[in-house]
Amino acid sequence: MKRSLQQGVLFSGLLICASTHSAELSGFAGLGVSIRPIYSGSNHTAVGPLLKAGVDLHSENWGLFGLSTDGLIWGLTPDSPFNVSLLLTQDEARKEVFNYPFSGRKNRDLQGMGNLSAALMAGTDLRYQQESWTLWLRLLTATEKQRYGGEAPGRSLIVTSGAQAELWRWQHAAISVGGDISWANSGYQQRHYGVTAHQAHRTDFAIYSPSSGFQQGGLYAELMWHFDKNLAAGLTSRAQYLFDEAGSSPLVNSRMQYSLSSLIQYTF
Repeated sequence: MKRSLQQGVLFSGLLICASTHSAELSGFAGLGVSIRPIYSGSNHTAVGPLLKAGVDLHSENWGLFGLSTDGLIWGLTPDSPFNVSLLLTQDEARKEVFNYPFSGRKNRDLQGMGNLSAALMAGTDLRYQQESWTLWLRLLTATEKQRYGGEAPGRSLIVTSGAQAELWRWQHAAISVGGDISWANSGYQQRHYGVTAHQAHRTDFAIYSPSSGFQQGGLYAELMWHFDKNLAAGLTSRAQYLFDEAGSSPLVNSRMQYSLSSLIQYTF
């Protein structure tokens, strides 16, 4: 079943649950802009639009159901400091020829590698949250194997842990900082950083088969400004480093990756 159809079916289920059970329905929509590398490991960045939207259904009996542009989430214990959630999201696609938004320019650094299609990922999110800080651990695995570069590597698996803390708050403004680190199996590493014999024949890249290991570590800072209880604006900056097998890939031109994004969001 296609991901858009899966989301549509689940969203219909959320509305049915909302009408037949005591539940609270809320949502959000945001629009902004981001500056980030055109792919993981690239030393070229691009400016592009940023869209965030979603709906949440909070039920006393069934927990928190959410459908958003990030995927699907079922929070089993949303009212507890220790929260367990089930997730359905996607590992982003990658084009071998990147088209820059808002211009006719193209980047052909990966031409010959072939297009990498999006992969549906399922997993769980564990987090412990207090008033001003949060610890979390997330595990995601691909729901099926995908062929890429003439081969079919094992299913992708990535485990990410992190922490976030609010450093400062004043009336309508707040500043938070956080960090995270990821470990990925060989299937995930091959999908994003490997070069098969077929791809090496079509490009100038050498054959590369990365093994499992730490994939990246990152730090970020976020500034939020609340205009009122419904409207807020945010600015987020992030720096991350590609470790070991990922950073040694011939596809990687820069181990250090920087991104910046801004967003205006309305909640209802």
